[in-house]
Amino acid sequence: MKVNLLLFMLLLLSFGCGQKEDTPVVAPIPVPGKLSTFVAPVITDAAITTYPDSHYVYLNRTVTARKKLLVFLPGAAAKPSFYKLFVETAGDLGYHALGLMYPNPAGAYNTEACASSTDANCFGKLRQETLDGTDQTPLIDVNPANSTLNRLAKLLAYLAKTYPSDAWRQYLDASGQPVWTNIVVAGHSQGAGHSGFMTKNYPLARAILLANKNVTGASQPVAWYALPNATGSNANVFGFTHSQDEFADQQIVWKALKLDGYGPVLNVDGRTSYNGSHTLTSNQAPASLPNSTLGFHSSVAVDRFTPRIADDSLIFGPVWTYLLTL
Repeated sequence: MKVNLLLFMLLLLSFGCGQKEDTPVVAPIPVPGKLSTFVAPVITDAAITTYPDSHYVYLNRTVTARKKLLVFLPGAAAKPSFYKLFVETAGDLGYHALGLMYPNPAGAYNTEACASSTDANCFGKLRQETLDGTDQTPLIDVNPANSTLNRLAKLLAYLAKTYPSDAWRQYLDASGQPVWTNIVVAGHSQGAGHSGFMTKNYPLARAILLANKNVTGASQPVAWYALPNATGSNANVFGFTHSQDEFADQQIVWKALKLDGYGPVLNVDGRTSYNGSHTLTSNQAPASLPNSTLGFHSSVAVDRFTPRIADDSLIFGPVWTYLLTL
C-alpha cells in the first residue's frame, strides 16, 4: 500500500512537470465551431470550496449531436487538464463532453485503513461520500456542496445559462438533477472506480473504466462490486487497461462485475474491431516513461502518456471511439 501511495505521488509530480496551474476562465477560448474552455468550480457555485482546479468543457458544434453527455473523472490527485484528449475524442463524436474536477485525494484509497477494516463496506462508504456528500466515514471529508453530484449539476446549470444555444440543459431534469440515462461516465484509476460505483446508484447510459483498481489487501474485490447495477445488468460497463499495469488486479474487478459474460479479455493491438468485448487490454509502449508502472497505468487515458504513431495521431483513438459508441 505504501508503494502504491508513493506511485500516486510520483504520478502527480510527473503530471505537474512543465505544466502551469489551471486558472479560472469565464469566457470560452474562441475556437471557430468549437467550445473549448476551463471553468473554475467556484464560478458555478460559491459553496464549492475544496478541490478548486478547473473543469474542462468541450463541444464540437460542427458534428452531429449525439444528445449524450460524457463526464470524465480524473485519477487520484489529477486534474481534468491531464485528460483533454479523451474528452475531445468524445466531443468530436458528437458528445457534450466534460472533464469534471471532484474530491480526489491521493491517499484515501491507498492506505491500510480500508484494506484492514472490519467494515466490509469501507470502500463503498468512501465512494458514497465522495459522490453525494453524505457523512459516511471519517476517512474522507466531503460535504454536499463539494460532492461530485453537486459539482456536475452546478456545472451543467452554468453551461446551460452561459451557452443557451448549445443544449446543455437537456442533461438536467426539472429539479436540476442530472438525467443519468443520457450520461456516459468515464474515469481513470480512482476515477474509474467512481464510474463503476455510479452504475450502482444511477442508470447510466454507459460506464467506462480505464485502469480501474479497487481490491482488498487479499486481492479480493470490494463489497460494492456485488451490488446490482441500477439498469438491471452490467451490460453498460466497459473496461480498458494496459496489460503490464501493476496497479491493477483489474481482471478480478471485471469478473466481479461479470464482464466476462460479454466475451473474453481482448488485446486491441493490431486490431480494427473488438468483437463486442467489454474488457480490453493493450501492450503498447507509453509515450512517456516507458517500461514503468506509472507509464503503463497512465497510458490508456492520460494525454502525456497515451501512445501515438508517426503523424501524432492517437494509437488508442479507435479504442476510445469503440468504448464511446453506444
